[in-house]
Amino acid sequence: MTSILRDDSTVLGRLWSRVGGRAAEPWPVVLSTTGAVLATFGTVLELRSWTGVGSGAVVLGVVLALTLGRVRRRTDRRSPAPRWLPVVVTPGVALLASEIAELTKRHRSAGEALFAVVISGAIWVRRFGPVAARAGTLATLPFIALIITPVPPDARGMTRLALVGIALIAVAWVTLAGAVETRLRPSTAAPPPAAAPRPTPAPAVAQAAGGARPGRRLAASTRMAAQMAVALGVAFVVGRHVFTHHSTWLILTAYLVNSGNRGRGDVAYRSGQRLAGAAVGTATASVLAGQLPAHDRWSIVAIFVLLTFGVWLRAASYAYWTAAVTGVLALLYGYYGQSGASLLRERLLAVALGAGIGLAAAWFVLPVRSGDVLRRRVADVLAALTDHLVVCQTGRRRTPRTGPPAPDGGMRAALGETHAQVEAAFDRLAEIAPTLRAHRVLSGLARWRPGRSDAATASRPPHPHDAVAALLACREPLAALTRDLAAPPPRWAGREIARVRGAVVESRRAMGRASAARQAAAASRSRFRGFGGSGGLGGPGGVGRFGGVGRAGGVGRAGGPGDVAGPAGIGGFGRLRWRPGGRRRSLRRV
Repeated sequence: MTSILRDDSTVLGRLWSRVGGRAAEPWPVVLSTTGAVLATFGTVLELRSWTGVGSGAVVLGVVLALTLGRVRRRTDRRSPAPRWLPVVVTPGVALLASEIAELTKRHRSAGEALFAVVISGAIWVRRFGPVAARAGTLATLPFIALIITPVPPDARGMTRLALVGIALIAVAWVTLAGAVETRLRPSTAAPPPAAAPRPTPAPAVAQAAGGARPGRRLAASTRMAAQMAVALGVAFVVGRHVFTHHSTWLILTAYLVNSGNRGRGDVAYRSGQRLAGAAVGTATASVLAGQLPAHDRWSIVAIFVLLTFGVWLRAASYAYWTAAVTGVLALLYGYYGQSGASLLRERLLAVALGAGIGLAAAWFVLPVRSGDVLRRRVADVLAALTDHLVVCQTGRRRTPRTGPPAPDGGMRAALGETHAQVEAAFDRLAEIAPTLRAHRVLSGLARWRPGRSDAATASRPPHPHDAVAALLACREPLAALTRDLAAPPPRWAGREIARVRGAVVESRRAMGRASAARQAAAASRSRFRGFGGSGGLGGPGGVGRFGGVGRAGGVGRAGGPGDVAGPAGIGGFGRLRWRPGGRRRSLRRV
């Protein structure tokens, strides 16, 4: 059976390689997430027997553990936020969320408006740095958990105190599971990475990423906060008049579609995935829940089995994760006696309306252009690469280190710090790659004509995804180069690294020139090229033409397209590898 799964020539082998092998989450991640949720579930059940809190407390604890684990894993590498931040933020915000929930019972309009303001404010504070961004993300979790909870906590003071206890229990188990995961999961980084701030691009590139001169447009966090406020406000109004008693799915979908907005294209892509995954997960779980009586123990077993597979397949596609989470929620509602065909139809309609509301808000309310997001993240990668290649060449940082003094370790310590910055920038760039890939597929389908020759198909114009793929192809060769370096390289290798660094710097300068040209021509240009904005990547003013990736060098040889277009390109990773002993070795086989 194992040989069949590993054989890419079979259908099962291709499926395994897509969703079970290279694309799936590692098993330590799956075990830590499922273990934290299961431990929280058992602990809150025991707490319920002692304090007599409502049954919704169990669901609240499960949702908090699930979302906290996701946030912790996503931000640990990128954010220098202190590890005690969840312990401080989550319980206090949980208490505030319970007060707003109680206010909503008495004054529904005021409570819903305050809910939307708090969620939008948590997004707006991201502009103040990574610590504020993580605190804002943590602040949204108790509110979303209270929306999901089918049996809201009652008004007794003990219940509010127990709510803080539930939040602390979830934080404790998630933190412990994260520590276990760190020990179980093998480290693939070259040096031990230090906590590094997000790389900051050069002023010209940062201006290009924003898409306008400073002061001319609102910050992305402000626009995203406005979009979330509008989406939640409309969802609350529609839910009040259309889904009087079951508006949870509508509000939750509108929130999820807009959270983590990476541009209009990303919202459209996730709306489709959310709709498809939620439809499949809700339908399957609702039918299963209808066959099981309320409070049946097999419902709990099915919940954790579904959760395990959802965490495992999360990295393969957001649709798998959405299907699993909505299925878990449907089973939880069925466990508390809420199931049936009519409820299933209502849930599916609510999910569809929520996705439409979220997409409309992202598209028409102060939109964040996908091209702007792409330019910014490409600029971040190039800036981080520049700093890292300086360390690879000279053994020391180009700029003074910010923050606390660096630990002893010479070149290895400097490599660890700059490599962490590069990995964080690559992570952020990889987040938008699926959206660009989907756009390229749709663009190809739109250009396809019956009977078109293969030569015409092969001569398709460059797409922004080609540049992203070329940059991401540098990731493994760069990690291999970093692992091999313990001291400044020989002179011939230093010249090769300097040539690569010069190509990266020229690409950054080209992006700045392209941005200036794009702004000058914006008033007269009537057509839109690229993805999500005027003069996007690949268009008259984007990286694709002025500062492309790969024509001058070896990214294509390392696995990415080598002719995306660009006079400078990023060259050299396909030809260079230095090992102690002075031997050259090609990276084409790394």
